[in-house]
Amino acid sequence: MSRQIQQLEQYLDQKIQTNVPLAPYTTFKIGGPAKYFFIAKNNEDLVRLSTFAKKLKIQTYVLSGCSNVLAADSGFDGLIILNKAKDIVFKKDNRVVADAGVWLMDLVDKTIGKGLLGLENLVGIPGSVGGAIRGNAGAYGSEISDCLIGVEVMRGSKQFVLNKDKCKFKYRDSVFKRNNDLIISAEFQLQKGDKEKAKTKVKEILQKRNNKLPMEYPSAGCVFQNILINSENIEQIKNLRNLPPEYLENKKVPAAWLIESLDLKGKTIGKSQVSNKHANFIINLGGATANQVLQLISYIKMKVRDELGVQLMEEIEYVGF
Repeated sequence: MSRQIQQLEQYLDQKIQTNVPLAPYTTFKIGGPAKYFFIAKNNEDLVRLSTFAKKLKIQTYVLSGCSNVLAADSGFDGLIILNKAKDIVFKKDNRVVADAGVWLMDLVDKTIGKGLLGLENLVGIPGSVGGAIRGNAGAYGSEISDCLIGVEVMRGSKQFVLNKDKCKFKYRDSVFKRNNDLIISAEFQLQKGDKEKAKTKVKEILQKRNNKLPMEYPSAGCVFQNILINSENIEQIKNLRNLPPEYLENKKVPAAWLIESLDLKGKTIGKSQVSNKHANFIINLGGATANQVLQLISYIKMKVRDELGVQLMEEIEYVGF
């Protein structure tokens, strides 16, 4: 073990694990060993370890829900911090503060239980609050940024709240994809409402997701971002064969439709496969490697670009590549 890690252990007064496989922690069930691995059970440990690791110049990556990532077969040559800080605090005026490590499903359940609405459309999205904010996760016309007030972050040695307008939220994007801020927690403004109606809505959404998505296989969720229609690409989009008119009206073309239009459902490389149920999901049939998934992603992007003239962008994050 390196002297740097020994210093970290002394600083934390806690043990740091070595050579820990990432596959059991990711929803893809793929990923080699992290050279160093630590589970942060509270924000204090998360902040202290992240800050000190940076001072020691140890390559560090923070994971929470591990749902939107593809971890390399070779693993991660540095420190993986698994954020398990899971406090949810209900404040006055229908405000809620949730740690970044809170599972999004738990936040939806607990807020509805208090009769606080606004997040229910996000039910069923796998992952944590921190990951959802980083990627501005959304579904059924809602995004997590819709109800957000601000995000508590660590930037360098400074800890402060970044107001929503400073987060630069866009479709499946935020400033956190381009900076090194550590997301600690987030505050949401919710509204009082009928929790029984909300529970019914949640059941309906979960049923839709179960019917539409390949929940029976490990995956990282949607692999590619949908295509937003703008002035630069509208003519190209209009020329797509058999394009449903509602896509033009909604100014968005689902990546799944593009992939399916090329008959790529069921395309398999090794043990990785484009789902027959939803074309924007790549599933692990059992024993898939990150390299196989990466080859399949590259193949899909090439086919869509060459045959449809559309460049797909990944929604998933790469760890250890």
